[in-house]
Amino acid sequence: MILNSKILGSNDKVLIILHGLFGSLDNWFSIAKELSIFYQVHILDQRNHGKSFHDFKHNYDSMSNDLYNYINYHNIKKPSILGHSMGGKTAMVFAFQYPQYLSKLIIIDIAPKSYINDYGALTSALVYIDNAELKSRKKAQLILENKKIDNKTIQFLLKNLFWKDGKLNFRFNLNVIKNSIEELMKFKYLNFSWDGLCYFIKGGKSNYILDSDNTLIKKYFLNSEIINIDEANHWVHFDQKEKFIDSIKRVML
Repeated sequence: MILNSKILGSNDKVLIILHGLFGSLDNWFSIAKELSIFYQVHILDQRNHGKSFHDFKHNYDSMSNDLYNYINYHNIKKPSILGHSMGGKTAMVFAFQYPQYLSKLIIIDIAPKSYINDYGALTSALVYIDNAELKSRKKAQLILENKKIDNKTIQFLLKNLFWKDGKLNFRFNLNVIKNSIEELMKFKYLNFSWDGLCYFIKGGKSNYILDSDNTLIKKYFLNSEIINIDEANHWVHFDQKEKFIDSIKRVML
């Protein structure tokens, strides 16, 4: 099965964009539109997200293989791959497993390491919403607010709701993702490295990439550069959109 995508622009230079956990290609549409002036941009829904297929497997090996199938299906030659958070780890694993299939990597605010699973409150709130058969986005918003979820995350999640059979449903495959989060937090590819061009873009206010991670990044990505964007949190591309786009243009030269 081939991942759902939108393709913007026409250019020999191809940029593939992979969203993060609970996201979709729609989160990246405005940025892809701006970048499509310079590149052909493919924004993808990863498995169990957006309008892509649902499957009981949700790990980095399977998502890397999905990306391989997509590139071959569209006959794309040496794309650059940009991935945010979960999408960044997918991109890293793809570089390890299919090094000859890409030009460069752009990793957004995630490091090649394991993270603590702090999604418990969020997933329990999402399960509650999923079981409530809601008929109002406002009700979903109130549930998330009562669970102390921050407003930016709430607005991000509400975009995933759509109408089906007279009630609101999430587009992502909540049960599979919930059961896979521990696996997604890990980074098991300890015996790999990649020597292609690689850029890690971090939010200056985010704690996903620490100064202490610099040595770790260089261990796995031998030809890498870390770019800091001040005043940005984990959603670097939303918090500092223009600085983010300028950084992408620079590294894509």
